[in-house]
Amino acid sequence: MTTAASAAPTAPLATRGLVAGYEPDLPIVKGIDFTLAPGEFVTVLGPNGAGKSTFVKAIAGLVPLHGGSLHLSGRDITGLPRHELVRQGLAFVPQTENIFATLTIRENLQVAAAILPKAERQQRIDAMLAAYPDLASRPGALAGGLSGGQRQMLATARALLVEPKVLILDEPSAGLSPKAVSEMFARLVEINRSGVPILLVEQNVRAALAIASRAVILVDGLLRHDAPAADLAADPDIGRLFLGAHADGVAPAGEGTR
Repeated sequence: MTTAASAAPTAPLATRGLVAGYEPDLPIVKGIDFTLAPGEFVTVLGPNGAGKSTFVKAIAGLVPLHGGSLHLSGRDITGLPRHELVRQGLAFVPQTENIFATLTIRENLQVAAAILPKAERQQRIDAMLAAYPDLASRPGALAGGLSGGQRQMLATARALLVEPKVLILDEPSAGLSPKAVSEMFARLVEINRSGVPILLVEQNVRAALAIASRAVILVDGLLRHDAPAADLAADPDIGRLFLGAHADGVAPAGEGTR
């Protein structure tokens, strides 16, 4: 098992002994050491109730921390409020409620751009629209009327608008059509290749392992396995033990891994 403790402190993202949960005496995340290296694409897997979503939400400032530390590009950001984490370069796309449904596409981007210097806002909005032609073709459309795939595009564009140091996504494929999932994953690969490190919690184990460079498995709030994604995908024993997989070592389609 690969350990993260010896990684350089200037890694884009690192946790040390992270303990988190909604109640101080009932931790869900129970002391995780984890490092996301420059340019990496890491997927977080594990059985139901393992603490995967809680782990990334704690990093994003949405679940209380009760121990350990959080570092972004070498800076200790433990305990910073959510809006300040965004300013520091930590972008998070939640599974639900990730856009403002009553606002237009452009207005959603304008809200996200508000933390930028005024002189940079329009340039970044234009850049995001250029990156997502489906959004650029109808910037005045209400976000609530978009398809699931288009909503995910908008949520990701909002996160990328501030040029984050790290992009975290929590089960972005949930509820999407197979075509939308394929397009969304292809876009994530492009984003990662542009230099943005990605941390992904994903219910579609097969697809996540196909696009990630590394995978970690959480079990009962602990990091139990850390390996190259390709190795994990090819290991039937790991699949059976940690992912509830069938004999081929890959979780069946639709089988959740939250």
